[in-house]
Amino acid sequence: MKRALLIRFSSLGDVILVSSVFKALKENGFEAELLTFKPFGELFKGHPYLKRVIEVEKEELKKVSQIKRLARELSDYDLLFDLHGVLRSRLFTLFSPVKSYLYPKKSFLRRAMTVFKPLKAKWLFVPELYAQALRKAGLEVKNPRPFIPIKEEEKERVRVLYGTRLAVIAPGAKWPAKRYPIEKFKEVAKKLIDKGFTVLAVGGKEEKTLGEALQEVGVFNLCGQLSLRESLAAVGSSQVVISNDSAVVHMARAVKTPVVAIFGPTHPALGFAPYPDEGVALSRNLPCSPCSLHGKTGCRNRKCLEIEPEKVVSAALTLVESFRRGGTSET
Repeated sequence: MKRALLIRFSSLGDVILVSSVFKALKENGFEAELLTFKPFGELFKGHPYLKRVIEVEKEELKKVSQIKRLARELSDYDLLFDLHGVLRSRLFTLFSPVKSYLYPKKSFLRRAMTVFKPLKAKWLFVPELYAQALRKAGLEVKNPRPFIPIKEEEKERVRVLYGTRLAVIAPGAKWPAKRYPIEKFKEVAKKLIDKGFTVLAVGGKEEKTLGEALQEVGVFNLCGQLSLRESLAAVGSSQVVISNDSAVVHMARAVKTPVVAIFGPTHPALGFAPYPDEGVALSRNLPCSPCSLHGKTGCRNRKCLEIEPEKVVSAALTLVESFRRGGTSET
């Protein structure tokens, strides 16, 4: 069987979305391997469409000589796909003897959306952009969707602790301006609890104080307590996920849990919204939106995140009912 190497070093959500092309590679007769930063390889343990994950520390690829050495070491492939498009990955493909293909990052278009707002009318989807890299190589890709399987015993460990009617809230995001106000998240949590859900808060150590605030209204605060794989299991055990525009959105998509993704200074058109068969993107779509590519903005009025908790909960309950009736697509 032929071999293909995929490169996506970071960030967490983007690495998760690379799983959207694993199955297509296998169907086209390739064993897929992924080159990424630690600890992201943990996510893909036992993945049926991935042969191997090669994890490196970021510090190991700071110098050009280090990148060149690794590119020469990882040369026994038929195809190479750069799904990152940054200097580090571009240098890797330059030094590699393997035929390589770069995904269309659409950086100019994305940045243009933050200036010329009408451009946001045509949404981008990152899995589709990844798929285009494979199509450049003549490979067929249909319906690219992120997919990471979770074993039933992983889900069962969560359900034994917290029950079966679960909802997950992810209150954090890298940039504070992207975070739905915690007081509004508390209202969302209270309404879900009133509907009979057990609510779990997930996130990294940096979200610990946000989780503690949600704990005040009866949420189980798991922020900073779970490994990446355990976070996937919590998300995969729940009936719905509510998250800011962050990696947890893509975790939910990958484990086929419906997700409500809340967008503020960023916008669904930039590429990171769930597909309609994965969930729903909530955005006020203000005339000033998007004002930022990644959420790093000095805007202080936060009107873009003035989304009523009732609307968030309504979207979540609608998704739960839709998915219960089989409104998802098969992977």
